[in-house]
Amino acid sequence: MLSRRSAEVAASFGARAESYERHAGLQRAVADRLARLLPERQSPRVLELGCGTGLFSRHLIGRYPDGSFVLTDAAPAMIAECRRNVASGGDARISFEVMDAGQAGGHADLDLIVSSMTLHWLADPVGSLERLSRLLAPGGVLLYATLGPESFAEWRAVLARESLPSGLAEIAPLPGVVEEERLTPDTDALSFLRRMKAVGGLTPKEGYAPLSAGELRRAIHAADTSFGGRITWHIVYGRLAR
Repeated sequence: MLSRRSAEVAASFGARAESYERHAGLQRAVADRLARLLPERQSPRVLELGCGTGLFSRHLIGRYPDGSFVLTDAAPAMIAECRRNVASGGDARISFEVMDAGQAGGHADLDLIVSSMTLHWLADPVGSLERLSRLLAPGGVLLYATLGPESFAEWRAVLARESLPSGLAEIAPLPGVVEEERLTPDTDALSFLRRMKAVGGLTPKEGYAPLSAGELRRAIHAADTSFGGRITWHIVYGRLAR
């Protein structure tokens, strides 16, 4: 059963499942980079958390033709899209499960656990990584890509300076980081917010009181004036082994 927070996030992403890939250029680029870290394996048992529409699942299935895959997401609509994208004709190697990544279980002795752009939505990413590592077989590997603690620093700074509430949760440093990058894909703050909305990424932290239209316009203007509208995505790539 999903937690209330996970259910809210799942509903937001699920509502945009059919159009997600039209707006997910950044997430696709992250999946492509994470795929470069995939280890050599002959027939691995693989668990993917937060498969979404299958941006990273495609890499897994192409890389490991003799592997077996459990592709999971908290949003049933995302799983339906993933199924259409990677296994529309049926594939005995692939199974799908609705699963809260923060409560992942039911599998053991896995050779590979992967997660692309999901961990930052969890209540306790560090604890979740520790629990997931225990699902690995000896020699197994856990790979992830997620938001790093410096993500959206400009937007956070503007809200603080303008004494406006922020719906962004704090992001804790994670163990096992091996690479990182900073991306500024949008030319103004409004485009940044529209990108987040288009992929379902605007679910705020609990207790957040949304900005009024006037407050939002003020924050957007401040971000454009102070930072040229550039809002940074800090992406970290991690590897943990057992």
